[in-house]
Amino acid sequence: MHNTVVLKNTTIGDRVRIGSNCSIGNFGFGYEKNEKEDYELIEHLGVVKIENDVHIHNNTCIDRGVLGETYIGENVKIDNLVHIAHGVHIERNSLIIANAMVAGSVRIGKNSWIAPSTSVKNQINISAGTLTGIGAVVLKDSSENDVLIGSPATTMEEYKKWSIVRKKLLDQK
Repeated sequence: MHNTVVLKNTTIGDRVRIGSNCSIGNFGFGYEKNEKEDYELIEHLGVVKIENDVHIHNNTCIDRGVLGETYIGENVKIDNLVHIAHGVHIERNSLIIANAMVAGSVRIGKNSWIAPSTSVKNQINISAGTLTGIGAVVLKDSSENDVLIGSPATTMEEYKKWSIVRKKLLDQK
C-alpha cells in the first residue's frame, strides 16, 4: 500500500498483504568500531524472504540479513509498528503484535504469539508454541509452549514461585 518501500533482494510469496509506510529489505542497525574506535556500518548483503499468505500491517520495518536471510514463514501475521531486525527467522503461523521489537538473529518457532510491546534480545530462540505476555522482555531462550511474562521475562511457573517469595517478604514487614 501507500508509501511502502520494498528493496531489491526481497522475495515475496503469493497472497501477501503489505500495509502502508512499511520498509522491507533495507539494511539493519549493525555497527563495528574501526581502528580509530569510530562506529562504521556493517554492510548488509543478505536478503528478505516472505512466504505465502503473510500479512504485514502498517508502519512495520523488516531488515535484510547481514549475510544470510531474514525469513518470514507461511501464514505469519505482523501487526502495526513492528520491527523485525536483520537475520530473524519466523516460522509459520506465528503472530507478532503491535510495537514488538525482535532483535537480530532471533528464531521464532511456529505457532508462537509475540504480544504487544514485547522485546526479544538478539540471538534468542523462541521455541514453537511460545506465548509472551504484554511488554515481556525476553532475554533467554524458551522451551516449547512456554508462557513468558514480565521484565525480564520468566515462565508462568517461575513467576508464581517468585510471587510467593515476594508475598512472604512483604508480610514480614
